[in-house]
Amino acid sequence: MIKNRTTQLIFQTTYLAFGFIGILASLGLFAAKFQNNFYVYFTNLSNYICIGIMLFELIETIKKNKNSYVKFNPLIKFMGILMILLTFFVFNVLLADDRTLIENLSVSSLLLHVALPIMFVLDWILFYERRQTKWYYPLLSILVPLIYVIFIYLRAFILNGKGEVIYPYFFFNINEIGLMGVGKWILILLITFIVIGYLIYFLDKIIKKYK
Repeated sequence: MIKNRTTQLIFQTTYLAFGFIGILASLGLFAAKFQNNFYVYFTNLSNYICIGIMLFELIETIKKNKNSYVKFNPLIKFMGILMILLTFFVFNVLLADDRTLIENLSVSSLLLHVALPIMFVLDWILFYERRQTKWYYPLLSILVPLIYVIFIYLRAFILNGKGEVIYPYFFFNINEIGLMGVGKWILILLITFIVIGYLIYFLDKIIKKYK
């Protein structure tokens, strides 16, 4: 693992620079059209949270005056990793084929679905001390997607089906796939979330420590 403060500062600053561009892209800057439903998409929310985590990491790194591991809350970091990996896999496995090549190669898509997720995980691999992940982190972390699901359906109930984007993803659309279909997809995604969480947990235990 890398303790070098300068390397951490460069990496964190680069991530935040890309993150700032990603935020602008998610708001519709590069499409010249404001995306007023930006807050509905898990892609955007997960990236916003990870950008916030990285900002706190950068502040922590600036304050320390010696080389050491990044110490920012390991549980919150773990939750961020799971969220951003869910974004990465769901988009690239389930959603990318339904979009045009131009859409997939847009600044917004490349940053929010590929570059920033990979960099966020690399930050944990490179700069965090190993063996800090607790066995219950993956189970506790499912609260995040569950809260998001509740938010989506509470919003849909309030809007009563009126709005440009009611269900941001096909697996939430009760009108299209039915209640059983939605339940199946939510269960699959939650199980996937937990499995990825425990893969990260075991990865944390086996990665060799490098000076």
